Amino acid sequence: MNKTTIRQLAASTLLWLAACVIVGVATSVAHAQGTPNKLESIDVQNMSGQQLQLTLRHSAPPSEPVAFTIDNPARISLDLANTALALPSRRVDVRAGGVDSILAAEAAGRTRLVLNLDRLLPYTTRVSGNDIIIMIGATNSPAVAAAASSGASGSPVAPRTASAAPSGPRAIRGIDFRRGAGGTGRVIVRLSDPRTPANLRQLGNQIVVDFSGAEIASNLARRYDAGDFATPVTGFDVVRVGDGVRISISAVGDYEQLAYQTDDQYVVEVQPARKAAQKTEDKRVYTGERLTLNFQDIETRAVLQLLADASGQNIVVSDSVQGSVTLRLQNVPWDQALDIVLRTKGLDKRRNDNVIIVAPTEELASREKAELAARQDVQELAPLRSEYLQVNYAKAGDLAALIKSQGEGGGGS
Repeated sequence: MNKTTIRQLAASTLLWLAACVIVGVATSVAHAQGTPNKLESIDVQNMSGQQLQLTLRHSAPPSEPVAFTIDNPARISLDLANTALALPSRRVDVRAGGVDSILAAEAAGRTRLVLNLDRLLPYTTRVSGNDIIIMIGATNSPAVAAAASSGASGSPVAPRTASAAPSGPRAIRGIDFRRGAGGTGRVIVRLSDPRTPANLRQLGNQIVVDFSGAEIASNLARRYDAGDFATPVTGFDVVRVGDGVRISISAVGDYEQLAYQTDDQYVVEVQPARKAAQKTEDKRVYTGERLTLNFQDIETRAVLQLLADASGQNIVVSDSVQGSVTLRLQNVPWDQALDIVLRTKGLDKRRNDNVIIVAPTEELASREKAELAARQDVQELAPLRSEYLQVNYAKAGDLAALIKSQGEGGGGS
């Protein structure tokens, strides 16, 4: 074997080894990134008690879906992260249990399912092996029945199964009342566990919220008087009921209510009816489509993306927006839901034509300050223009005083 043949063999061996290394690295990278899961089928099964079970069958164990509901038209949307669509058809006709059809679409590495409903219904989701099981409709289970009963108020709770709750009993740690803009009354409940089930409903002239499985200190379980705040809320009672806590809010006049939760704070907001609110100049009237959202420890960017999808708006989010939020909104306009998320996370927004830009408040302020300084620099660097005017029958001293006063006012030309 001559030297040339040895060199060729050595070169071939090195190329083969290099190829193996490249293939190995590529395989490792692909494995690290994770092969997308596949949604392969949807099984529909009628259950007892007018319940409907949907089973989403995947090729591998899926993560918990992110879900939200919309009032009109009534529908439930579920986002399946890192999931490719492998269904035989993108439309599944159900026509049972209050569900008309299911529409599926895939984009940006996720699959979205939209359940078109005859009316809003309570539902739960859970992961079992390679399946996601969705139960739609009322159930005899006490935990879910409590959530289902909120449908009486016209804004059903959309419960979803979450990870295990923190150790220790659930408790209400604090209760506060505040007056907001336009005469809005806010009952603020601080929870030890953000996953505490809350069931809100209307009973006559009272708004009732039940916190299942929650404890409360004796000094917090009492009557609260709110008549001096000039809001529709005259007061509220906090009592122990069974294994939970009930808050009964008394309100007068024409009013609208909504409830939302951000992290460990659950807020019931009672505001004057829209006609009265429109007369108040400093009160913003929200007109967006109403949503019901229930998220546990979801990324803030994901919530903003969902609001963009639900509203059809173009929302651009700054790279500096990070963190996560626990969010529970019931029958809230999407534009108000956006403001709630921004206020909770120290963010703000600016609208530029049909685009909403979201960033931390300080970042937007700094950017606007820099833009203002840049415009001032451009004005200062602009070339000066001289013009000579002939003035008759005027004293030079009078003209000098006039020009000086105009210059001090900043409005001279």
